[in-house]
Amino acid sequence: MSDIPVLILHGWSDTSASFKPLANFLRNNGRQVIDIWLADYVSMHDEVTIYDLGNAMGRAIREQKIPESKHSFDVIIHSTGALVVRQYLLQYFYGKPDQCPIQHLVMLAPANFGSPLASAGQSVTGRFFKGWKWDGMFQTGKKVLDALKLASPITFRMAERDLFNPENPLFKPEHIFTTILVGSEAYTNPMRAVLHENGSDGTVRVATANLNASMLKVIFSNAPDAEPEKITVAPQYDPIAFCVAEGHNHGSITKPESANFPELGGLILKSLDIATPSEYRSHVDMLRTLTENLYNQTHPGKKSEWYHQYQHIVTCAKDQFGAEIGDYMIEFFEEADKSDRIMVKLHSEVLEEVTLFEPGSGYRSFFFDLTDLKREILDNGHQVDMSISAAAVSERIKYVDPKKYITVAGPAPDQQALLKPHTPLLVDFQLPRIEGKKKVFTLTKA
Repeated sequence: MSDIPVLILHGWSDTSASFKPLANFLRNNGRQVIDIWLADYVSMHDEVTIYDLGNAMGRAIREQKIPESKHSFDVIIHSTGALVVRQYLLQYFYGKPDQCPIQHLVMLAPANFGSPLASAGQSVTGRFFKGWKWDGMFQTGKKVLDALKLASPITFRMAERDLFNPENPLFKPEHIFTTILVGSEAYTNPMRAVLHENGSDGTVRVATANLNASMLKVIFSNAPDAEPEKITVAPQYDPIAFCVAEGHNHGSITKPESANFPELGGLILKSLDIATPSEYRSHVDMLRTLTENLYNQTHPGKKSEWYHQYQHIVTCAKDQFGAEIGDYMIEFFEEADKSDRIMVKLHSEVLEEVTLFEPGSGYRSFFFDLTDLKREILDNGHQVDMSISAAAVSERIKYVDPKKYITVAGPAPDQQALLKPHTPLLVDFQLPRIEGKKKVFTLTKA
């Protein structure tokens, strides 16, 4: 077993003290553990950003004289720690994946694409659950929580840089062995259990934990009747090891000796012991099989809904100049269904939640129950279409109003390429900004 250091990063509002049991477990199994303290990992002061934390992680590593040569240390993170370590790698090793100092990266319930509780964390509700006894009363880490919100531009742009940029194929196994473990059960604490959302571990959605993301660019032309150009952006990673750990919630996933899922400790150790890309590919397949077996089981009562399969879709709308379009509408329907029955079913049973990052922003997220989508719509021979339209800025400036719709999914297997359970899908729309009824520019003869 490797003797290189292991760095442990906690999440929002937590401290390294919570991870002493994990550190002891690793020590008892022959691993050296070094705790990283980013000024005790400040996450609840409003002026601190994810960018500050990524920068501070690099500073702390160097202060502790931890080598940063290729594959010189391992990292285990929990929750928000995922964004911190990814930001560290972007700031210090962007475009240099072959110099990545992290050999094994184990993500426990990572908030790679946010958490539905981030908005609540900024409120009095968040303080009620986290307590008031700290030196920044009435502060909640607003800027960190902004990064953690669903449909955050920060996580969208981060994915563009470390998952889809050919200059930075960081998450290929020759550069870093990444393993993601997340639960799908509610907290046992009754106060926290009331916040549970199906398809999540009580804090992070299974689909937003996953780094196996897809990206689609949809470009509309100035001609409203023209078919849009649809570009599937090639991911710059091989399949990343991902597993839904049976019996775990957001808190228990950090306890490797838990009786609920005794295999967890073995999975963590295995994730830290991979030596070759070939071993990693076998690891990916093994975790995929574990997850598939879990979701193929029959779960009793309420638990059956916890184990529906979901997809997290984030959209961004921009004009041809790259400026965000804030006031736009996306509608899901079936073009052939003139009674709108399918649209009603989609919006009432399949589309669980729509989240706007903030008013005036071009970013929003859609949480789809793929289990219900398949059972209620696709298996009955129907399809799902999508349209987009944007409100005019004024009488002088508006956006093209496309007449063509996009088919998202249909009953045929080749119509379901975009549907990938437990994963994020990023969709980047481009709508041309044009003159309205009143002209902005005219020419007259002198």
